[in-house]
Amino acid sequence: MTNQRKPARRYAQNTEMKRTNAVETAAKLTQLTERARRVGAAQGPLAPVEALMTIESDAWIWQTVDRDVLDMLSHRLVLQTEDGRRRELFMTKDLDSAMDAASRIVEFNNGVVLIETLDP
Repeated sequence: MTNQRKPARRYAQNTEMKRTNAVETAAKLTQLTERARRVGAAQGPLAPVEALMTIESDAWIWQTVDRDVLDMLSHRLVLQTEDGRRRELFMTKDLDSAMDAASRIVEFNNGVVLIETLDP
């Protein structure tokens, strides 16, 4: 006799729709917001990093960054485009690297390059 576990259901067994009033909706939204804050606090400080992906032939290759590398990053370079939008370019490990990179970018682009510190 084999002991097979059934996978946990990820959808409701009952397909009936339940209507909620404004008070129930607000209460549910409050619960979800509080849960998101608890989970975020438990994760600790996060460093925003843009996902990098390359496509070769039919394969999509995702690049990941090691946590130790993320901890070393201190500055972010942001390009201010002519239409006022911001485009994050990359992050550096110190201010000198950020300044060097920003000066090179400005030589090739007429936009404004902002250097921001990452929150500790």
